[in-house]
Amino acid sequence: MASRCLAELGQASARRGDAYLSALLPHLFIRRQAYSSNATTLERKPSRFYRAAHVTPGPDGVGYQLMLDAKPVKTPGKHLALLPTYPLALAVAAEWEWQESGKPQLHTMPMMSLVAHALDQPRPRDKVISHIMNYVHTDTACCLYEEGALARRQKKVFVPILEALREDMGWRFLLSDSIAGSHQTEELEEGVRRWLQGLDHWHLAAAEQLTTTCKSVVLAAALLRGHVTPAAALAAARLEEDFQAEEWGRVEAGHDLDEADLRSRVFAPSLFVRLLAMR
Repeated sequence: MASRCLAELGQASARRGDAYLSALLPHLFIRRQAYSSNATTLERKPSRFYRAAHVTPGPDGVGYQLMLDAKPVKTPGKHLALLPTYPLALAVAAEWEWQESGKPQLHTMPMMSLVAHALDQPRPRDKVISHIMNYVHTDTACCLYEEGALARRQKKVFVPILEALREDMGWRFLLSDSIAGSHQTEELEEGVRRWLQGLDHWHLAAAEQLTTTCKSVVLAAALLRGHVTPAAALAAARLEEDFQAEEWGRVEAGHDLDEADLRSRVFAPSLFVRLLAMR
């Protein structure tokens, strides 16, 4: 089923000529295989509580319902996993289908996590927006190091992104190398707030995850508005850490695990909003 879901998504992206979507798929879906002691044959774990995940039309033909056998999937908040587009429903079904046994492993289900967050809305909408707004004055893209090699690299990466948002959204973020952060104008704050208020609950969930992951409203907006690729946003979010690793070396099972987690948390909402736009 998981392979069929991905095959259908791949066919849909090919029909649309969507190389962007095709490039996202391999980064999101991780199937963990358990091997026996001789590492030559697959070890079968105890069976999971469902046989197959699939997608059906939603109630009254509205949306697409995620099913485990004959039972509809519900979020932790007890909402039906009713999704607005078929491609998104297929992607989430693939995550469920790849769960090999027992209790679902949530860290391998980034798309389902976003669905649950969007539907359950564990915090009031205004609280979510206020939380995102907290990053405006401490944005990774605007808080530079003192003049030097790292600051030059930061400007090379972030200035074009900021310029793209200025042309697209009218946002004029200010750069600063002050330890106190980059104090932005009231006009800029209001512009960001209006944009966030205009997002539906699906896109707001994606924006919140991207902002908190990258510590940047700039990168979240640039990614959702199509000004950077997920790979470029990931590299920008890791710019300082990668620079330090070049100087001092990488810690095995440290830097690589952090990067894998960050990759999932950046690529998942990127694919999420892409699939929301597909019908």
